[in-house]
Amino acid sequence: ARAGPCACAAGRREPAQQRPGRASGPRLPCARAEGTRPAPLHLTPTPHPRYPLQRLRGSGFGVDQLRDDNLETYWQSDGSQPHLVNIQFRRKTTVKTLCIYADYKSDESYTPSKISVRVGNNFHNLQEIRQLELVEPSGWIHVPLTDTHKKPIRTFMIQIAVLANHQNGRDTHMRQIKVYTPVEESSIGKFPRCTTIDFMMYRSIR
Repeated sequence: ARAGPCACAAGRREPAQQRPGRASGPRLPCARAEGTRPAPLHLTPTPHPRYPLQRLRGSGFGVDQLRDDNLETYWQSDGSQPHLVNIQFRRKTTVKTLCIYADYKSDESYTPSKISVRVGNNFHNLQEIRQLELVEPSGWIHVPLTDTHKKPIRTFMIQIAVLANHQNGRDTHMRQIKVYTPVEESSIGKFPRCTTIDFMMYRSIR
């Protein structure tokens, strides 16, 4: 079967673009789990012929909107399902959590109702690790990226496939995507957190 259009991720970070004549919307970070940090999520076209860069419908609906920290903007698909978002890393990366922002009240039939999350080294060996059924979601959806032993996954690529939308909608809206990696422990060991005022006064060298 022929793959549907997709948005693709890899390469260098570029500044997010705002729609002209429109004020910036709310910028709400994903409430990430303790012990994680944002992974370098960058969006550019993929050279793979079966997965072309998602065609855009006018200004302000491109893949840059997936990472602009603005919940009022979104990426919009244009084509048959499944709608694909491909996240590629320059080197094999340990990932722990995927966060997707969805808003049924704003997007209605454009809101995903069934999502598949796949990982692999490239397009040819992707394996599904999670499948989610969403019922009128509103807010951040947290997807653990762990193996059968509950350990974070190391991968070159993550693919998000929108398999179905609410109300049998054809195209989809995706507002934000964030990927988090585990925070590595310091080689000199753990230190207690500074919680009192006296400790915080001397927590750094001046």
